[in-house]
Amino acid sequence: MTSILFIIALTFPVAVASTAFSINNNVQSAMQDLQLGRKLFYAIVIALGQGVMYSLGTLLGNTFMHTMASFSKWVVFALCFSISYRMLLDTLKIKKGANLFVIEKNLHLILLSVALGVNAFIAGLMFDFLPLFQKMTPYIIMAAAFVWAVAFILIPFSKMKLTVNSLLNVIMAGTIAAIGIFGLL
Repeated sequence: MTSILFIIALTFPVAVASTAFSINNNVQSAMQDLQLGRKLFYAIVIALGQGVMYSLGTLLGNTFMHTMASFSKWVVFALCFSISYRMLLDTLKIKKGANLFVIEKNLHLILLSVALGVNAFIAGLMFDFLPLFQKMTPYIIMAAAFVWAVAFILIPFSKMKLTVNSLLNVIMAGTIAAIGIFGLL
């Protein structure tokens, strides 16, 4: 259960980023279908970025994390705290609308995918100490990220959506912090 909560909370920033994908909904029906296809493509790329960044974090973590096995609980706590801290900093930007990314080129999409994957990368570093679902974890992360993205793409853009994003981001950051604290016990 903890692993599922961790992955749901970890992938929530994808939902926040996909909020901007639903800003331009005032188009004709044929163009709307094209935009829906483009939005789904964006969701797939961002979800893939989450899985790839987690896998890269796992690869890097496997090279040196074994040296920290004697204080593994503190490593998990510190890394969970860093993920939570990053999410809380983003919360302030969400409310102001400063965290909305408009994709104009494929390079922007790739950069957004990498930026969103930093938390997944940090989580991948602690794979030795918090293995979640073993080798299936990147696939589950990608699926969760895709579901978050599609869900928030389908919800029309509004100020209320930004407020809900901020609230959920704080709750998800608290969930990850609580899992880190729980790991100390």
